Amino acid sequence: MKLTRNEKRALKFLIENGRVSDAEMARKLRITSQAVGKIRRKLEEDGVIKGYSTQVDYKKLGINVFALAMFRIRPESWRTLTEADIRERVKGPHIVTFYRLPEGDVTHILVYGFRDLNDLDSYFHVLQTERGHISELRRLYVFSADSIVKENPKELVMKVIEEMGNEKPARPLPPPQDKSFMNRVPKKVHVDTTLG
Repeated sequence: MKLTRNEKRALKFLIENGRVSDAEMARKLRITSQAVGKIRRKLEEDGVIKGYSTQVDYKKLGINVFALAMFRIRPESWRTLTEADIRERVKGPHIVTFYRLPEGDVTHILVYGFRDLNDLDSYFHVLQTERGHISELRRLYVFSADSIVKENPKELVMKVIEEMGNEKPARPLPPPQDKSFMNRVPKKVHVDTTLG
């Protein structure tokens, strides 16, 4: 997909603040409100912008526990289970994210959210006792809302927009040049191995 310079600028601005008005964005980008409206409509119609959402603090709402679960749909279940059936089954409110894998001992990865461990325990007890004949829970990793360090793909999206037409290979960020970090690295100790 190709975006014009103004489309890129407008999209980046909307990623930073989806609630911004066309008039305010026009002032910041130094283009007309009509141009901003046209850009926004085009990005929405092309499906680049799928919607606008609000970021919430999970803990303040009482969502304190998350789980990353890896499932394998049992081979015999595939005879009657369709992809549409699976998509219907993952509409529950506790399922935050759902991924289908092409092959391997894990066929689906899901991220769940719960109020507490009792909530999680109850959910997975029902899942395994009532639906264990359909899928097998291969691994379950449980973590608290405090463990979430980053959950927003904003930086990735901004990088892709910035590099459109001039793509660069993916690389991790270089380590910080913090001097205190260097002081924590153990220094080599010289051991005198000569006798006498």
